[in-house]
Amino acid sequence: MLIRQRLGILMMIIFLPINGPLLRMSLREFNISLPIGEFYFFTLCIIIFLLGGFMTFTPKLKFEFIGKSP
Repeated sequence: MLIRQRLGILMMIIFLPINGPLLRMSLREFNISLPIGEFYFFTLCIIIFLLGGFMTFTPKLKFEFIGKSP
């Protein structure tokens, strides 16, 4: 398993949309304030969750150069 995939799984677990209130409470306990509302925080969690899914389920890329010499 690639490091990218492991990071993607971790992002998917942490930023599950159901964990939004837990993340907000955790940030509040560490005295970190986010100047965004509930809806925008929820949207941000979904975007990061989808990014984690993209990182997890995309295959490893192979870079081949066109016209490379033998």
